[in-house]
Amino acid sequence: MARFSLWLNAGVKPNHSSNASHIRLSNIIALLFAILLVLQLGLCLHFWSEGGHRQAVLIVLYASLCTAIPLLNHYLRPFYGRWALILLFITYILQTSGHLGRLSHSHDFLLMGLFLCPFLFSGQQRLEIALALLLLTASYAAVELSPSTVFSAQTSIDYQQTVAGLNRISFALAALLAAYLIHQDHHKSWQRLAFEQQRSESLLLSILPKPIARRLQTSRQPVADYFDNATVLFTDIEGFSEISKTRAPTELVDYLNTIYSAFDHLLEQHGLEKIKTNGDEYMAVSGVPVPNDDHAQRCCRCAIAMLDTYNDITHRYGLANGLRIGINSGELVAGIIGKYRFSYDIWGDNVNLASRMESQGVSQQIQVSEATYRLCKDQFSFIDKGQIHVKGMGRQRVYWLDQNSSRLASA
Repeated sequence: MARFSLWLNAGVKPNHSSNASHIRLSNIIALLFAILLVLQLGLCLHFWSEGGHRQAVLIVLYASLCTAIPLLNHYLRPFYGRWALILLFITYILQTSGHLGRLSHSHDFLLMGLFLCPFLFSGQQRLEIALALLLLTASYAAVELSPSTVFSAQTSIDYQQTVAGLNRISFALAALLAAYLIHQDHHKSWQRLAFEQQRSESLLLSILPKPIARRLQTSRQPVADYFDNATVLFTDIEGFSEISKTRAPTELVDYLNTIYSAFDHLLEQHGLEKIKTNGDEYMAVSGVPVPNDDHAQRCCRCAIAMLDTYNDITHRYGLANGLRIGINSGELVAGIIGKYRFSYDIWGDNVNLASRMESQGVSQQIQVSEATYRLCKDQFSFIDKGQIHVKGMGRQRVYWLDQNSSRLASA
């Protein structure tokens, strides 16, 4: 069974399924061809003195040559294996028809070749397909129209008629078997295609919000949307540069991965959308790409949970570094940028202000803008920190979110 599998998959490279179907089919046909030839040896022995000995030589020769097809596919290129199979098939039929005569109906197998031949090539190899079909058609016409192949003086009529009867049966069985194998091979190809499509879709969904991924799959229009109300959240680990100097790279990556994986889970729980990470900075948004009325409240609840989770993880790693969180609400623009390794991003003054809320904030505090405060003051408690100078934006009133207030505030 293992050798049988080696024959069928000769030349098929792992993880390269684009031409696997064509290569595997040429190996299958070569195997069927060899089997059909060997099965005729008994008939050759029965009619040995009536021309069977000559046919036996042809059968042994061509059955042996069939073993070269998988070898050519494996060691050289499928191009050589494919054309070697076609030429072997045509030359055997021509020689058999010349030896046994047209009454044996051996040349009828060329009609099956016309049906199977296109499956040996990819859709881009149209010139090769046309050439192969032309050779098969010309060979069939040569046997069918040539007067010299009507009867054979080298073999008895009884032998020819017996071969004709067996050829009809063999033709029907071979056609059924070939159709079944082609169906099975194409079914596997469709399964591989469906698997690759699902994997591609999963990868797309892992880097883009689901609604945006669906839009990309169904439209070529640029993704750029305006949102008049959304809330942006930034986090940053205090003193991360010092941590990176004292920890091994693998430990550092494990630390960040643990934190960000926990944050990802919290975002999913609270209905926020992750935008990106940049080193020790984490960025998320609520109300994008699907608008909602409680985007600011969701961000506040998520920020409190993120700070609690961060403290637990940092304590487990034996660290005491704090986390700064900044939140701001307002209008913004969201869309996809880049052609390669593209990303879904957000822009606008309100995004920049959210970043300033974090960068000019205080460790272990959730600093929010006045816009966010106004949206959440009825559900959460805040500490008014007065006005601060925000780089590039003048003086802004800021608030600290009371982490003990309304932890379970309803959405």
